[in-house]
Amino acid sequence: MVRAFFALLAGLSLTACGDGNPFDGGTNTSQQTSEIFGNTIEGFTDSLVMNGLTYNDQGTADPNDDTLFVNNLPFDNSDSSGGGYTQTRTLSNGFAVYESPQVGAPGENLYFAVFKRSDFAQVGAVGTGDFIEAGFGGLTAQRLQESGLPAARATSYTFTGDYAAVRVTQLSGGRDDIEFITGDARMRVDILDFDDTGAVGGVINNRQLFDSFGNPLGTLNDFISLATTDVNFDNASINEGDAFGQEGTVQLGTGRWSGIFAGPNGEEIAGIVVVDGVLPSGEPVDSVRELGAFIVVNGG
Repeated sequence: MVRAFFALLAGLSLTACGDGNPFDGGTNTSQQTSEIFGNTIEGFTDSLVMNGLTYNDQGTADPNDDTLFVNNLPFDNSDSSGGGYTQTRTLSNGFAVYESPQVGAPGENLYFAVFKRSDFAQVGAVGTGDFIEAGFGGLTAQRLQESGLPAARATSYTFTGDYAAVRVTQLSGGRDDIEFITGDARMRVDILDFDDTGAVGGVINNRQLFDSFGNPLGTLNDFISLATTDVNFDNASINEGDAFGQEGTVQLGTGRWSGIFAGPNGEEIAGIVVVDGVLPSGEPVDSVRELGAFIVVNGG
């Protein structure tokens, strides 16, 4: 069944423009892309406006030392006076949940973030239920050091790891919900094909739903397919591709995804996903937006 998930969902046209792989593994120092943000994703630039995320961990027991500083989200109070987002809980797969600082000033919005750091990368997704429809938010995947790609070989690589998302649901009647989703992420990478563009695609399944307090709400029957796209060999990143929310053969939503390789030899992929659509249950909604991020590790 997983094999079907990796089927190329014919929405992207890939064209070979050369006769060889320009990158055969190891660190590429020509143009390092240290981070990517959702504010460049086609169709989402006006709402995924976050353009900076930094993590502060002083290694002490003080919760104020475990802080996210988020830039360019309106009314989140994350600045020099309000402070950063503080961790409130940890989801079942190790992603941490953070909330924006609430100090009682008029007009503040409550934003939620999911965040995870690995050996070579960190990822985050931020959303709020305090606007009409999905409102403002953001996505990021960031390298922690200079990185490269896996060595080119005739067979493909499989990467596996964890996914988490903030889901903003505007139900009919004006009620809006913030929920969290965890899942398993699985990617396949072929460095040699398509010729000099490479190929990357994957799936996010085994999805679990949690309320805004982190309480489990059950298993979702849907999955997200990350349609096959190509590799940017100049900066060890993954070019934007289509994302599809699916429940069986029924399409629930559409969006976009992208990523970066992390680690000296591309040991990890850090990626971001945004999907707009409907709930798997078919409950009447005005809008649903899932803001997700993942880190997967090369398993060979």
